[in-house]
Amino acid sequence: MAKQPTKTTRTKGAAHEPTPRPDGRRARGDRTRHTVLKQAMQIAATEGLEGLTFGGIASAAEVPKSTLQVLFKDRETLQLQTLATAAEEFAAGIRERLPVDETAFDRLRALCDAWFDLVSSGVLAGGCPVTAATAEYRARPGAIQTLVAEHRARWRAALTSAVKAAQEEGSLRLDLDPQQVVFEILAFQAAANVNAGDSASPDMRRARRGVHTLLERARSPD
Repeated sequence: MAKQPTKTTRTKGAAHEPTPRPDGRRARGDRTRHTVLKQAMQIAATEGLEGLTFGGIASAAEVPKSTLQVLFKDRETLQLQTLATAAEEFAAGIRERLPVDETAFDRLRALCDAWFDLVSSGVLAGGCPVTAATAEYRARPGAIQTLVAEHRARWRAALTSAVKAAQEEGSLRLDLDPQQVVFEILAFQAAANVNAGDSASPDMRRARRGVHTLLERARSPD
């Protein structure tokens, strides 16, 4: 007996289901959020996160104040998202400047140089947003101070990892305390950030040179 073909059951209309339309309101909201955060980062770079207000941002970005309230709910949320966005853009700028297939020591030095290059370039008038916010919120407990500490810990961890990698490679002395090396690098960066945007600043040059000297003195004699 010939085998009967299996009958395929189709859901009525399944083959003709319409493609969902893009959510235009969400797309417009994302564009507005991007525009607002760009403007907020510029204001925060010169006036600090405490300088951010719905009224000021609405005027600068030419966006209704009511729209900002819908997007961010409250001022603190706006400040938090501004810091998070600025920190990520700064981190992305550093990643773009890192070499590929270099030694661990070269990568460590490049990591430090990338920070100085970004700060001295004037991309953000206030320099490193995390370094600037660290000083601004050093005595202001709350959600913003917590977020600042989280981003600062990430940068500290990246530097510490780079120092340890150079030690494992044999290019840095094994008797070094990685945390001490990183502490000194961060101290030089804090001093340099005061002169953000001024590549010709003597203090900016001294801070960069100080980091280079620190790393050279830490080199393994082998």
